[in-house]
Amino acid sequence: MADVPDFQTTEEGRLYENEIMLILSSEKKDYPNYFGGLKIASGHEFKICSPIDPTIEYGIFQEPESGTMEEAVGAAEKAFQTWGARPIEERAAFFKAVPGVLKARRMHYAAAITIASGMIREEALAEVDAAIENIERILSEAAEIGRKKPLGVWAIISEHNSPFASPVSFAVAAMVAGNTVVMNPTCNCPMPMHLFYNLMEKYQLPGGVLNLVVDRKDYNTEELANDMRLAGLVATGSGQRVEDLMFLQVDDEIRFINELKGMNPIVIHRPSDMKTAVRNVIDSAFRYSGQRLFSTSKVIIAREDQQKFTDILVEYMKDLKVDDPVNDTAYTGPVINNGAAEKFKEMSLNLMPFTIAKAAPVSKELPENYVSPIAVCGLDMDDELNFMDSGLPVLNVFVIDSMDKIVEELDSTECGLSVGVYSKDAKLIDLINKEIDVPMKFINESNLKLRPGSQAKLENFVS
Repeated sequence: MADVPDFQTTEEGRLYENEIMLILSSEKKDYPNYFGGLKIASGHEFKICSPIDPTIEYGIFQEPESGTMEEAVGAAEKAFQTWGARPIEERAAFFKAVPGVLKARRMHYAAAITIASGMIREEALAEVDAAIENIERILSEAAEIGRKKPLGVWAIISEHNSPFASPVSFAVAAMVAGNTVVMNPTCNCPMPMHLFYNLMEKYQLPGGVLNLVVDRKDYNTEELANDMRLAGLVATGSGQRVEDLMFLQVDDEIRFINELKGMNPIVIHRPSDMKTAVRNVIDSAFRYSGQRLFSTSKVIIAREDQQKFTDILVEYMKDLKVDDPVNDTAYTGPVINNGAAEKFKEMSLNLMPFTIAKAAPVSKELPENYVSPIAVCGLDMDDELNFMDSGLPVLNVFVIDSMDKIVEELDSTECGLSVGVYSKDAKLIDLINKEIDVPMKFINESNLKLRPGSQAKLENFVS
């Protein structure tokens, strides 16, 4: 990893750096799977390296044996019989200390998230803050669900896009509502969920209420999603593993909540300040290298605004620095693994004729999963990047002749969780507010304010 101290310019940065160093210098932990309150080791170990640097092995994980996921669901099903019968006030009491702990150790949790995911400090802190806000909101809503009944066992399957805030928020909502949970985080970034499990173990959450299984080969994910004992399933993030969940469940009685990443498109038409609009687009597109749940991968812009937008985009992007995310000077860090980097490099090679802007070149001293974000324009109409999110630092600038076609264009776009607008046109804003159905909209402001896990509401986990 880079020589960090020379790159810290704030007191917060120095505190953060100290936590990074404490984690990296501590004894490497063994991370078992958990069900029924028991640590489960298989003897088949695998190491996970930080995306920051392949020489950073932050833990040894246990490959689950055949039947582990079945046992985890069974343990959750058994625990539900007593957990679901407790008064909601008793259930909520197990989680009341959690926001305070996260606030007190905010920098420690952010440092762990950076090591596990490659997020820069600001993004990692935003993950912790979102979890705090969501848990406080969930606890404040506890009295509102009254005597509504919990549903049973919930699976929470999560990816690296929000490795802490989203899965933690859904898990807490499900458990406070009286359900039990089996968590299955990605093998690319599982440490944040182990931190949460260990925290709940410290506060003596009964065995089986929360269970945790990490699978390097994803076999157990399909087994979990197809277990007919589930009452519901939450999928959060991006990538093939969570997208495949759409096709696995066949029981209509099983509830499905998705917080899947989409293109999070932004519409630009006569904004009051084009420089601010472009800066916000860049921040949305390339913070965490295009991998955030709310990362924008498509801008829809009127032809009359195209030239001015492009000129500013090129000027801003050339100064973006991809570097070790611990460094204060880094704008963004790596993509999650070498597979993602290889996919990006192949994609960027094919997109060279359409590339209109690119971030500063990556230092040759950095690992191969550090890549320079790009912006493209003028793709063939049937190109997949016009409709589907890549989960990589690629921004597609899609030009339309008239805003009369904006609803049609958004309808053909895999929007995901949000749509944004930068415009002075009140009619356009009103049209998008009325006609476009997405969980969140942001109007003339940065979508960095959008919080993962905000859909984790108690009402979704009761009948």
